[in-house]
Amino acid sequence: MRTIAYLALASVSLAAAPVFAQQPASSAPARDHPAAGAVASATVRATVESIDQKTREVTLRRDDGELVTLVVSEEARNLAQVAKGDIVTASYQVGLVVALGPPGKEPVRVDDTQAARTAAGQKPGGAIQQTVAVTATVVGIDMATHTVTLKGPKRTVDLPVAKDVDLTKVKVGDQVGAVYQESFALTVEPAKKQ
Repeated sequence: MRTIAYLALASVSLAAAPVFAQQPASSAPARDHPAAGAVASATVRATVESIDQKTREVTLRRDDGELVTLVVSEEARNLAQVAKGDIVTASYQVGLVVALGPPGKEPVRVDDTQAARTAAGQKPGGAIQQTVAVTATVVGIDMATHTVTLKGPKRTVDLPVAKDVDLTKVKVGDQVGAVYQESFALTVEPAKKQ
C-alpha cells in the first residue's frame, strides 16, 4: 500500500511543480490570486488467497496475478471476519491547491487528521484523511532559473515556476497558501457465493 502512496504523491509533486502555472476561474486580475491545483488517485483490488489468524499473515492475489503477503497489525480489528475469496479494495487520493496572495501575516501551518473504522464484528475497513494547510512567504525570486524561494513556518524551499508565468507579477513578501490533503480508504467485501 505504501507504494501506491509514493506513486500518487510523486504524481502530485510533478503536477504541482509549476506552482503559479494556472489561473483561477474568476474575474480578479491575475496579480491578485494566481493559483494551481493537482489531484492524483489510485485504487487497487485484490482477492484474499489465504489467511493465518495466529500470525496475522494475509496473502492477496492482485488483478495481475501477483501474490502479496503482508502482516496485519493488531490495530486492524475484525481480522477474524476475513476469509479466503474476500475482495480487498484500497483507495488512495492526494490533492494540492496552491494560491498566491498579497503580503500578509507570518507563515503558519495547521494539521488535521480524521480517522474512522468499522464496528466490531464487521468486515475490516476504515478511512483516514490528513489535511495540512500552510502559508509561506516569498523571500526570493530568481529570474535566471525561474524559481521562487518560499519560507514557511518550518522550512524554506526553492520551487521551479512554469516558464509561461510572468515572475515580474510575483513580489518578495507575497504570501503563498497551500492546502494538501491525503486520504486512504480500505474495504473488504465478502467472497461471492457460488
